[in-house]
Amino acid sequence: MNAILKLVFKNAVSLKLYFLYGFFFASFFTPLAIWIGRRFKVIDNPENSKERAKIHHIAVPRTGGIAMYISFLILFLFIHKFTLKFIGLFIGATIIFIGMSIDDKYNLSVAKKFLIQFVAASIVVAAGIKFTFVTNPFTKHLINLGWGGIILTVLWIVGITNALNIIDGLDGLAAGIASISSITLSFVAIYKGNLPLAFLLLGISGSLIAFLIYNFHPARIFLGDSGAELLGFLLSTISVMGAYKTATFLTMAVPIFTLGIPITEVFTSIVRRLRKEMSPFHYDLGHMHYRLLKKGWSQPRIVLVYYVITTVLSVAGLYIAFGVK
Repeated sequence: MNAILKLVFKNAVSLKLYFLYGFFFASFFTPLAIWIGRRFKVIDNPENSKERAKIHHIAVPRTGGIAMYISFLILFLFIHKFTLKFIGLFIGATIIFIGMSIDDKYNLSVAKKFLIQFVAASIVVAAGIKFTFVTNPFTKHLINLGWGGIILTVLWIVGITNALNIIDGLDGLAAGIASISSITLSFVAIYKGNLPLAFLLLGISGSLIAFLIYNFHPARIFLGDSGAELLGFLLSTISVMGAYKTATFLTMAVPIFTLGIPITEVFTSIVRRLRKEMSPFHYDLGHMHYRLLKKGWSQPRIVLVYYVITTVLSVAGLYIAFGVK
C-alpha cells in the first residue's frame, strides 16, 4: 500500500489533471445529452410504461450514455495510447454504446442485447484482453488457462456489464458506485505501472462525478442502458487489462470487492427469479434498493449508504491485495 501512495504522490499532477478533464467534459456534454434526449424523445416516461413499474413520476431523458461515451472518447484521444488493447477497448465500448442507445430508443429483446454484449466482449478478447494465467494460491505456480481464460473473460465482461445496469434503479446509484470503483481500480493500475490506464480510470471517475450533478435525486437525466452498460463494460474490461494480465486470487479481490454490490445483485436476482419460476432475465422490483425504498427509506439515503458500503469494500479489496504480506 505504501508503494501505491508513493506513486500517487509522484504522479499527482497528471492524475488530478485527467480527473479534471473528465469532470470538464461531462459538465459540458451532460446538458447536451439532456437536450438530445428531449429533442429525439429518448425519454423514460412512467406514463407510457406497460411492463415495468416506475419509481419516478416525471419523464426523464435516458441519454446519459451520450455524455459518458463522448467524455470517454476524448479521454481516449488525449491519452493517445493506441495499442491493440486500447483500440480493442474503444471498439468494444463503441459497440456497447451504439447497441444500447438503440435499445434506449426502441427496447431491444434480451437476446439481441446479449448478442451485442458478447460481440463487444469477443472483440476485446481478440485484441488480447483476457485472463491468461492464474496463480495457484498454495504453490504460487502459474496455471495456463488456455481457452478457459477466454470463456472466463467473456463471462466476466458480460456479467459486470449487466450488473451495473441492474443497480441503475435509483437516482445516482450506478454512477456513484462506478465512480468509486474507477478510483479504486486506478490505484491498482498505478501500482502495476500502467499510468495510461490510471489516467483513463480517473477521467471516467471525474466524468461520473460531474454527471452526478444532474443524475443525483431528483435526477434530470438517467444513464439509460447505453450509459450503465457502457460503464459496466469499461470497468470489467479495464480490470482485465494490463493490471490483471496475470491474475492472482489476491489482486482479483480488488475488482470483485469494489464491484461487490452489483455482483451480489446479479446472483441474488437470478436465484430470486428462479425460485419464483420466472426467467432470470425478467425485470422485477425485488432488488435490495427497491425493498429499502418500499420500507420508507429515501432515495438519497439508500444511495449514500451504498456509496459507503462500496467505499468500505474497495478499501478492503485494496488491503487484501496489497496490505497482506
